[in-house]
Amino acid sequence: MSEHGTSLQDEVSVIRPYRSDDEAGCRACVVELQDAERQFDQRLRPGESMADDYLAQMHVHCRDDTGAIFVADRLGEIVGLVMVLARVPFEALDEPPGTYALVAELVVRDGFRRTGIARALLDTAERYARHNGASELRIIVLSQNTPARTLYLREGFVPYNEALAKCLDPRTSPGA
Repeated sequence: MSEHGTSLQDEVSVIRPYRSDDEAGCRACVVELQDAERQFDQRLRPGESMADDYLAQMHVHCRDDTGAIFVADRLGEIVGLVMVLARVPFEALDEPPGTYALVAELVVRDGFRRTGIARALLDTAERYARHNGASELRIIVLSQNTPARTLYLREGFVPYNEALAKCLDPRTSPGA
């Protein structure tokens, strides 16, 4: 509780562009996201083992695909982030020509979920994509991540392309 009798969840988050001093907070978000996704696929690396390299890779993707990282800042603490790439090229010959926008990462830290932060981050990503000329915005979600999938469908995303997996080695199955 704050001195005014409100909980941290009642405090307002500010969505703003990433700054270099946000690195530690963003790293914590990446670790939490990766570890949460490991619940659906144990083959994924633990968050601590990949977060630094992954953050560096996020910056490269932003540079290469007209991207940006936005953070949810609540009283100086980074409680969420979104990375949006505004110009991802279609690469295969059987795809449309041109580019699309992609919400490549979206995470809200545990304890701050279900407070509207994810929706605010998505809205920011969509505005950024539109501002940079995108006519289509995509997002990828693990099929078993029902809460995230439900949010995306509620926010107007529709299924477009689905990858199905069949485990050929039970020792490496996604849920093992």
